[in-house]
Amino acid sequence: MSREINVTYRVTRAVPAAQQATWRALAAEFTAEVPDPEKVEVVITDEYDKVAGEYAVQEPDRMNSSMTAEQYRADRVDGARAVAKTCALADGQAVVVVGSALLAEGMRTAQHCLLHEAQHVRLHQHGDGAFAVHRRVPFALADQEITWECLWLAETVLDEYRCERTVHERGWTDPANMVGPGDVAGVVATFRSARMRWDVTGDRMRAFNDAFASLDRMAKILAYGAAGVVAGVIPAAAWAKAPVTGRLLDLLEDVPGTDVVVPREELVAVAGEVAKRLHQILREMGFNFFYPPGGGKYFEPV
Repeated sequence: MSREINVTYRVTRAVPAAQQATWRALAAEFTAEVPDPEKVEVVITDEYDKVAGEYAVQEPDRMNSSMTAEQYRADRVDGARAVAKTCALADGQAVVVVGSALLAEGMRTAQHCLLHEAQHVRLHQHGDGAFAVHRRVPFALADQEITWECLWLAETVLDEYRCERTVHERGWTDPANMVGPGDVAGVVATFRSARMRWDVTGDRMRAFNDAFASLDRMAKILAYGAAGVVAGVIPAAAWAKAPVTGRLLDLLEDVPGTDVVVPREELVAVAGEVAKRLHQILREMGFNFFYPPGGGKYFEPV
């Protein structure tokens, strides 16, 4: 059986030979990190949003099942931009879409990023990814002080934390690709903008979308930060200088990286606790989202 991943290019202009050689070197490192490389395709593209969107809608488990390929956006609420995405497909298959511009960030950054995505593939193929784990074990939302939206984000936190922790533990850390208190403060500013926009317009749906886009970004930054602190590459004292930075640390620090297969029941239990913390952060940032006793769900400023 082949032990090589399939690397393809979907580009509008030819990739120089030197860059192709670099991608081959990165692909070899990637291959060594995944259990079943023959089930993985890495797609390198200069049309990242388009290609990532095409594969994202093929994932069996999606938080927003009505999203179309055209709606996928790499831009994040705080100005960051995604450069790679792992799409977990059926039967252990995975497609990793990588923006070809990633190499312009430097070899160390490209290695950090691509090997982080390899850990997502590892979780998927080991069957212990947290994303959508609530669909695979008995779970009753009525027993939790959370909403489905916060639970999906919490599951993302666990996966991002475990993947980033492994990158650090392997010694692949790119200092230029780290989060810090400034990143947290940047997301806090987007919450404030969303709240000010609500105060002016009263547009509830716009406020909901804005607030959860900010919470999504905050969740990922807190996951990356916790991974760095636990792995010892981010000083805890420095990380604690921004609001909410340590809010998830105690819940995540005992969760291992991708080398250890974690039982699904443990993952969903931690995810439920993380979801509660994310809901608390949402309230602290000026919004509340909950299920009233009479049914339905309600979003409001606080």
